[in-house]
Amino acid sequence: MAKIVFGMAVPHSGMLGQKPEDWLTNGDRDRKNPALWYKGKTYTYPELEALRGAAFAPFLTLEERTQRAARCRAALDEMAEAYARANCDVVIVLGKDQKEIWPDQSPSITIYTGDEVHNGPPQRPVYAPDHHVVHQAYPEFATYLINRFQSESFDLNDLMAWPQNTWMEARQGYAPNYPVVPHAYSFVYHQIMGDDVPRHVPVLFNLFYPPTQPSMKRCIEFGRVLREAIEAWPEDVRVGVIASGGLTHFVNDEDFDRDVMGKLAAYDYEGLMTYDDSWYQSGTSEVKIYSIVMMALQQTGAQMTLVDYVPCWRTEAGTGEGMGFMYWAAPEA
Repeated sequence: MAKIVFGMAVPHSGMLGQKPEDWLTNGDRDRKNPALWYKGKTYTYPELEALRGAAFAPFLTLEERTQRAARCRAALDEMAEAYARANCDVVIVLGKDQKEIWPDQSPSITIYTGDEVHNGPPQRPVYAPDHHVVHQAYPEFATYLINRFQSESFDLNDLMAWPQNTWMEARQGYAPNYPVVPHAYSFVYHQIMGDDVPRHVPVLFNLFYPPTQPSMKRCIEFGRVLREAIEAWPEDVRVGVIASGGLTHFVNDEDFDRDVMGKLAAYDYEGLMTYDDSWYQSGTSEVKIYSIVMMALQQTGAQMTLVDYVPCWRTEAGTGEGMGFMYWAAPEA
């Protein structure tokens, strides 16, 4: 029978691939954003600045940015080492499409049942190697999962072939002759797996775009069904579950991040659901799929290891991204 041995929640921010000298350029985008989500509401940048003042200016020095970038790099290296130690035969990769492959639709939950996953240019170097690579998916296991979820009242989208990555063409200037996977997955393949990717099942959640976003409660229930389905799979394999994304962004909320991480460590599902869904919007919505990892690993007795938490700031009003690096390793796995 399959055995769940490892879980991970890891950010996939482009800031992790930028030199700290360039972090503040992202602040220009934040200042133009008309809907910055913060504590369940949206703000323009002037409104956010009026609310929070310039309290985060001390964190914008080059020295401060350099130190935080170094901590992020060290944390990513430790996360990759933890993944390697787990020796997973199969991985479930949880992420999302951010209008990269589906500019005109937002399926709530999708499982990829095709054979291959493509990565490479024109993805930025933080997300991909400098050449085209092809990774093997796991269509038999993916189809089995869809059937299990269907029997548990989940109506899922079956993605049988990757569409062209239209974001790549629009933003990077050209589209290759292969369908580049969305960045939530590219990051895991490149940064955590070192482009040595085992058989795996990509699962895509619509975390960004109303009205088809799954709620925190729905994601927790997804985690329960996923755990039971993996444990019933007859193949003798070691399975990992990785969530790509989070914590708060594009407005950092350190208090919220620390509270969420505490609830994750305590397997506190009720606590995660006490936050209204309006708190889980924009990039912060990616926190929802962390609950799937904790649900999948709870039965193993795994304790969460928090490698580091690094708020990375890029404007005086506190926009940026909260980088949380955490994993669950099953004891005696």
